[in-house]
Amino acid sequence: MSTSVIEPGTRLAGRYRLDDRVSEAGGSTFWKATDEILARSVAVLTFAPGFPRVNDVVTAARAASRLTDPRLTQVFDADDSGERAYVVSEWVTGETLEDLLAQGPMEADRAAAFLLEAAEALTSAHAAGLAHLCLTPHNLVWTSGGTVKITGLGVEAVLSGAESDTPALDDVQGLGAMLYAALTGHWPGGEGTVLPPAPTGPDGRPLPPSQVRAGIPHNLDAVVGRALGLAVPGAPERFDSPAAFADSLAKVPRSPLPFVPLVGSTPPSVVSRPDSNPDGTAKMSAPAAQPIPPVQTVPDSARMRPPQPPQRTQSPQQHTTGGHRAGGGQGSFNKPLVAVVVVVVLIVVAVGGWALSRMGDDNGDKNAKGRTTTSPSQPAQPVSTKLKPDKAEVLDPRGRDDTARQNPEYAIDGKSSTVWKSQFYTDAHYGKLQSGLGLLVDMGKTTTVDKVVVKAPNGGAGTLEIRVGDSGTQSMTKVGEGSGTGTDSIDAKNAKGRYVLLWYTKLPTFGRYMIELKDVEVYGSR
Repeated sequence: MSTSVIEPGTRLAGRYRLDDRVSEAGGSTFWKATDEILARSVAVLTFAPGFPRVNDVVTAARAASRLTDPRLTQVFDADDSGERAYVVSEWVTGETLEDLLAQGPMEADRAAAFLLEAAEALTSAHAAGLAHLCLTPHNLVWTSGGTVKITGLGVEAVLSGAESDTPALDDVQGLGAMLYAALTGHWPGGEGTVLPPAPTGPDGRPLPPSQVRAGIPHNLDAVVGRALGLAVPGAPERFDSPAAFADSLAKVPRSPLPFVPLVGSTPPSVVSRPDSNPDGTAKMSAPAAQPIPPVQTVPDSARMRPPQPPQRTQSPQQHTTGGHRAGGGQGSFNKPLVAVVVVVVLIVVAVGGWALSRMGDDNGDKNAKGRTTTSPSQPAQPVSTKLKPDKAEVLDPRGRDDTARQNPEYAIDGKSSTVWKSQFYTDAHYGKLQSGLGLLVDMGKTTTVDKVVVKAPNGGAGTLEIRVGDSGTQSMTKVGEGSGTGTDSIDAKNAKGRYVLLWYTKLPTFGRYMIELKDVEVYGSR
C-alpha cells in the first residue's frame, strides 16, 4: 500500500506533473515527472504526511543544488513551505555500477578511469562542504549519454539517517570499495548490493584485489589498500580525502573517456567472470576500437596444411597408353584397369550396404524377434521428486528494509490461499532504478534441480529468470525463463546448487506492476 496520498497526475508548484511512481520506502516516494515549463523529464521526491525529516532533506537538497559539477546529480528545486514538500532533481538514465558488474569485473584501466571521475566529482562536493556517506554500486551510474554520474548526494544520507564525524574518510572508504568491486566483481563493504561479498583473509579483512583476480596491477592494489586500510606491500598511510584518492588514481594508466561514442553508448568493457555471469555464458570483450574479426570455421583436415595447387584429372576416355601413342592414332581403353575398377566399385557398394543394414539393426528400437530392447550401457537416471525448501527471502538490489515485511514464506508454504506480493512499481522496468527483483529460495544444501513450477495469478506477462547456484546472490547461473504469470513449468536443466532464485528482470502486471506468487515448487534430487 502506498505511503503517500499523492497520486499520479498531481502537479506540484504548478509545473511538475507526477507521471509514474517509481518506488517508495520509509515514508518517501520517488517519482518520474515532467517539468511542464521546460518540457523535460525530472525526478521528484515527495513525503508522506508527518515524515519526520522533511526539513533536513530539503535543506540537504538546497545545499547540493549549489554544486555545478556535471558528474553529480543536479538538484533543480526543493521546497517545504507548502502543504506538499518536494525535491526536484535531474532524471538520470543509464546503468549503475551494480548493473555493469552483473556481467563481470571491468578491465583494470577502465575501472581506474571510471572511479577517477567519481573521485573528482566528490572532491568538488567536499570542497563545498558536502559529503555523500552512502556510496554503494547503486549510486555510480554509467549514463545513456556515455558519462559518469553520482546520485543521491546529501539527500540519501538524510533519508537513511547516516551521520559521521569523519565524512572525508567515509567517502574515501566508499570510493575504495567501489574500485575494489569494479576490479574484482566482489563487494568489500556491508549490505546494500547484490554483488557477492569479497573473500577475506585470516584477519577477516578483504583480500587485496590482486589475490581475488589475476592481472591487477600493483599500483591499483595500492590505491585500494590505502582507501580501505588493507595491508598491501609498498602502500603508505591511508588517504585522508577524496582529493588524495583522486590524485593517486590519476597517476595510474587508464583508458580515456568516453569509452564509446556518445550516440548509442554502451557501458565500459568488462572481462568474463564465470562465477557471476547471470546467464551462465562466458563473455570476453575486446579493447576499444579494435573489433574482433569474425571466426572462420576451418575443417580439421585443412588446418596446418599449406594451400595445394589445383590438380588436373583425366577421365578414362582421355587416358592413353604407350601403345596408343606408338600406334599412330587408334584410341583404346586399358581393359584390365577398367575391369579392376568395376570390381572395386561393386565390392565397395556391397560392403556399404551391409554396413548400413548393420547400423539399422544396432540403432533400431527392436531386435530380430521384434521385441523392444534397452541398451545396458545407459546409466539409471535419478528420480525427480518435489523437494521441500528450507526458507525464502526477498532479494532486492536496493536493500530496502520493507522487503522483510512481505512474508516471502507464503511462496513456499504449499498453500494456494497464501500469496507473496512484492511492493509495486509503475512500470515493468522498475523506473530504470534497478536491474530486477527476486525471491531467493534456500534448499538447505546443494541440490540437482530438474524443474521449477511457478504458480501465480493470471496477468500480463513479465520476464522471469530461474537462476541456480551456491552463492545466494543475483550472479548465479541462469538456467531457464518464463513469464511469471499463470502456471509456469520451467526446465532447470539439472543444474546444481543450494539456492534457486526467481529473478524478475521485467515485472508482470496484476493490475499493478509487481510480483505475486501463490506457490513455488522445486523438483529434483539430493
